[in-house]
Amino acid sequence: MGMNLRLVIAFLPWILFGALSHGHPHFALMAALMMTAAQVLSHRRNPKILELVSLGFFLLDFAALYLLRCEVVARHQGLIVHLILAATAWGSLVAGTPFTLQYAREAAPRERWHERNFLLVNRWITAVWGADFILQAAVLEWQAARGGFLPSLISVCLTAGSLAFTITFPGWMRRRNLSPLPPGGDF
Repeated sequence: MGMNLRLVIAFLPWILFGALSHGHPHFALMAALMMTAAQVLSHRRNPKILELVSLGFFLLDFAALYLLRCEVVARHQGLIVHLILAATAWGSLVAGTPFTLQYAREAAPRERWHERNFLLVNRWITAVWGADFILQAAVLEWQAARGGFLPSLISVCLTAGSLAFTITFPGWMRRRNLSPLPPGGDF
């Protein structure tokens, strides 16, 4: 299974949550929480950053919505989700371990794990998703304030662009054996 499919599977709780939360918020949250718990348990010896963040978010979201009855969380849930995901992406970059690296390493031979281009590709993919999440947060707030079809269209285009980049960029770098950095450079 390649990195792209592994990454999509990692995002399934978020996708499910987003798809179901408008019509069935309680079911969406419980389904996402159970799916995330299963992911963390399946990697219990080496949990992934995204899975741990997801589990923490869904547990705190449940507590905020159903135990504390926090209306602010309910009203700005889309914004909170995307800011948490952006913080995960950018935080993992700052920490020197892009969150996509964990998925890429499962799909690549161990001898490639420390190659400069391998690490560079994952930094770029993580940065693209970090930017996507920030832009998505802004689009969601725009939609909440103004409504309309345009924010939804922009959101779909942003996600499609990030997915296309994630799928094509590693192959493009591999085919060209390119590195935009001088020897010893860093992202």
